[in-house]
Amino acid sequence: MVNFTCPKCGAALPVKPGTQLAVCSYCGTPSYIDRREAIFFYILPFSITEEAARAIFKRWTAGPSCPKDMEATAEITALKKEYFPVFRFRRTVNGKEKITSKPARGTLLPGMHTIDIPPGDMIIFDSNSKTGGAEILHPDIAIDSYIGELEGETIDQSLVYFPIYELKYRYGGTEYDMVIDGSSGKISITNSPKRSSVSYVAVMALAFVLGFIGTLLGFLITPVFFLLIIAGIFAGKILAHKVVKKPEGGNA
Repeated sequence: MVNFTCPKCGAALPVKPGTQLAVCSYCGTPSYIDRREAIFFYILPFSITEEAARAIFKRWTAGPSCPKDMEATAEITALKKEYFPVFRFRRTVNGKEKITSKPARGTLLPGMHTIDIPPGDMIIFDSNSKTGGAEILHPDIAIDSYIGELEGETIDQSLVYFPIYELKYRYGGTEYDMVIDGSSGKISITNSPKRSSVSYVAVMALAFVLGFIGTLLGFLITPVFFLLIIAGIFAGKILAHKVVKKPEGGNA
């Protein structure tokens, strides 16, 4: 047996080597057993369903930053419901409480290094906790890997299983990754298809030429041609808006 200390009541917490979950015999608090200490152990339930996650993706593809045909042609190739392990540190820094989150598992998934954990929604994780069919990704990073880089004094620290949807989609022959926060619906991406600016630049160039010709003719022939300048400006704005705007209620 290896002796740890209960993070809540401070009682001795003897555990067998290799144990990851231990329950204090004095206060009944479940703890996650890191390599060197016992820490609080929580889970943040999903509030976003798989259907809602797909709808969030669909709305995102229809947004102004995505190519015009993306809503109609992008295809989800994989959608995984997972619990990702995150260390949550509560510390006192300059007299104020500061909360910092760090991934407890090595990952290249977008957004995992900037997770914001809402404290009010966490519940204690134990052997009776329901995961709703989500895969639990286990930690492979020790908590002391982060201790040296944190400022302030420790209030408490914990391991939190954070809900995510790991989504892969294909567009234009290329596959992309996305993570959807299972508690808030927030989207995290690293790279994604971008809306082309070629049409916009072409239309604005045409408007510039029209305005230039109007200015030139206005000086050489008659001021009436100055109207071409105004026409060029308005035409450029209207047409440029048209080439980047999607029709209401339908696909571009």
